[in-house]
Amino acid sequence: MTEKNKRQIIVDCDPGVDDAFALAMAFAEDALDVLAIHTVAGNVPVEHTTKNARGLVQLLGVDVPISKGATAPLLFEPHFAAEVHGKNGFGEVELTDLAPLSPLTAMESYVKILSEAEEKVSIVAIGPLTNVALLIKSYPELLDKIDCISLMGGGLKGGNTTSAGEFNFFYDPHAAHIVLNSGVPIIMSGLDATEQSTFRQSDANILKEKGGELGRLLHDISQSALRFHKEANHTDYMNLHDVMSVLYLVYPEFFTTKDAFVKVAYDEGVMRGFSHEDVRLQASNNPNAKVMVGLDDEKIIRKVLQTLTDKDVSFT
Repeated sequence: MTEKNKRQIIVDCDPGVDDAFALAMAFAEDALDVLAIHTVAGNVPVEHTTKNARGLVQLLGVDVPISKGATAPLLFEPHFAAEVHGKNGFGEVELTDLAPLSPLTAMESYVKILSEAEEKVSIVAIGPLTNVALLIKSYPELLDKIDCISLMGGGLKGGNTTSAGEFNFFYDPHAAHIVLNSGVPIIMSGLDATEQSTFRQSDANILKEKGGELGRLLHDISQSALRFHKEANHTDYMNLHDVMSVLYLVYPEFFTTKDAFVKVAYDEGVMRGFSHEDVRLQASNNPNAKVMVGLDDEKIIRKVLQTLTDKDVSFT
């Protein structure tokens, strides 16, 4: 473990277009020290999410272990999002130059890092929570080594995969239930806030023009998500959902939050994955999550573009 002034994080992810943006921001932020990347099935099967993580890490030129995690939800069958992210998760952009894959599984990597940690480690969980839930149930003695879990998932307003369920919580609601009831401090970046983020084609073009090889990749893989949102939602932007779980750890002033006691519906019915706030007095006096409910979209998009281009980006 190194660099005392940095927050040490493990990124648990399912790349995925917005995961790629989140990973790029995590490595670019001086305040963060990425100890490992753990992949999970979610947006697409884990073989694709793992390959995408390896390709992005190779392009970034960083030295970080990448471990493959869960291939399916705890109980349900997988439900992928290829219509948004493309069949391979990166909008059909295939990366062939790959960073090495760690011989450790995601679980083995969690245990090794947390067991050896001299300071608490934050988990940034921006895919389904399967890996994290398995860790919690298998190694409860390691939970006091976790500073917080900054997750992207849920939404007190309802869902985006169904009217009730946000994708990550819908994909593995049992895992979400376990994580929210773990006793570990939770920062929940849900749809209430993340759907307020607006990444437009003009922003993608700035990355392509000024962001070098990374910017060109992010531009290219974002095209599938931008097309999906235009056709399905009649919007001219996509949401950078996963980026918020990274940015909150460095720039909490960009966000509005509320403390809440959040429950997740984990049955197979129409409410699968629904996250709701229990407002009864006893529950609300014992919150289990800091829930993101608002954000400053202009500051966030400016920060993303300036960080990923290393330039002072002006808006027109």
